[in-house]
Amino acid sequence: MNKVKVLLIDDDEDDYIITKDIFSRISHADKYELSWIDTFDKGINAVLKHQYDIYLVDYRLGKHTGVDLVNEAVLSGIKEPIIILTGKGDYKIDEEAMNVGAADYLVKDKLDPDTLDRTLRYALKQSETLKALKESENKFKIIFDKAKEPILISDYTGKIHDINKAGLDFFGYHIKEILATNDRSLFYTQEDRENFIQELETKGAVSDFECQMISSKGQVYFCSLSSFLQIDLQNMVEVYHTIIHDLTHRKHQETKSIHESKFSISEHIAKGFAEEIRNPLSTINLVLHELITDEGLAYNESLQSNLEIIRSNFDSINQLTRNFITSTENKPIVTQKTSINQILEEALAEINDLILGHRIVLEKHILPTDLRLSVDKKQIKKALVNILNNAVESMEAYPKVLNISTINDSGFYSILIEDNGKGIDGKLEHQIFEPFFTTKKDAEGLGLTEAERSILAHKGNIYFKPQENGSLFVVQLPIN
Repeated sequence: MNKVKVLLIDDDEDDYIITKDIFSRISHADKYELSWIDTFDKGINAVLKHQYDIYLVDYRLGKHTGVDLVNEAVLSGIKEPIIILTGKGDYKIDEEAMNVGAADYLVKDKLDPDTLDRTLRYALKQSETLKALKESENKFKIIFDKAKEPILISDYTGKIHDINKAGLDFFGYHIKEILATNDRSLFYTQEDRENFIQELETKGAVSDFECQMISSKGQVYFCSLSSFLQIDLQNMVEVYHTIIHDLTHRKHQETKSIHESKFSISEHIAKGFAEEIRNPLSTINLVLHELITDEGLAYNESLQSNLEIIRSNFDSINQLTRNFITSTENKPIVTQKTSINQILEEALAEINDLILGHRIVLEKHILPTDLRLSVDKKQIKKALVNILNNAVESMEAYPKVLNISTINDSGFYSILIEDNGKGIDGKLEHQIFEPFFTTKKDAEGLGLTEAERSILAHKGNIYFKPQENGSLFVVQLPIN
């Protein structure tokens, strides 16, 4: 069996002789090997060289103290246990020694073989446990820091205790900023956060909790959270360890697939609808032409008036049919490098008369960039005009405010169009891009359908977000 190497650091030789005698009276004394050093400098040198398994250090070491030695050893990363030897009644010294990192303390006047043996064994055992915990903590820290997915450590109150580098990059914060942030600000809706916490507190762990999270720049991500509860022994608080899986790309692919299927079905229906309606429309048109050009009926004012009404409604049905077919057609895009700010300004200029006529306050927060995107200028401009028209028409009460802002983030150039109109009922949110869906009078309900189709054809995204007052549409166009 290897002997436990013990070093006594004490400037009094008599104390060394007394201590050596106590060691000799320990049962199984042969398991200890005692050495002695009489100065602070020699002692700290031996400690820093890791020459012994455990150290007994007298509090008084000339102009230094044993606490000074412990403090310097701890700051140098020494893992071996150090026990302070103090005089009778030096309770403040004992407390000071434990605070700086001493493994234990012993009162010289009360030192006996059993107490010394028990204290040494306990200190060594505790040191082994702490070393194992430290190694485990270091392994966790490496995994935590190197993980490619965001990992968040927070508690019930929302206080953020730690986050890894992937999390900082994901949310767009510096470490000091996010530690001063409540985790509530990372959830897009507070309802998601409350449901997450409730499930976690009830079950103790959560797997694949889907929600939306938001970055410091306003980028919304679709996420799946896996989390478990743990007691932080250092701070004695219950914390949540949460791994954040970014599902945004997968969601976009699913959405794209759904939209492609929807567009394919719409196009099929539109073509079938066109074929079915064109024949009766052609017949109606032919009969109308014959009636209008019939010389015997030319002077029948009442009939001619009714024929004009029929003609007008015929033209409306015909145009509506054409618009429906156009909105569902898979138009090829012809891209060229174009200034996105120029397209946005031209779209705003096209509805300028409408803005002035409705006395709308236009607020613009557009990034001063000369960013040029590969887009079909005509299609993107028309899509923006359709969204802007929708925003203008939704505002009924004054003051009417239209806010246009842009963000360059996560590989997308985002255009945010926000109005303070009457908004849309949340229950109808999933229908807003459907053909013919509208909440306005005398509207076809095809503008947003066509806008969505054009933006998705550019591998972009379009989102609708109901606001407390009004609506927000976000158009994302890929930069590369």
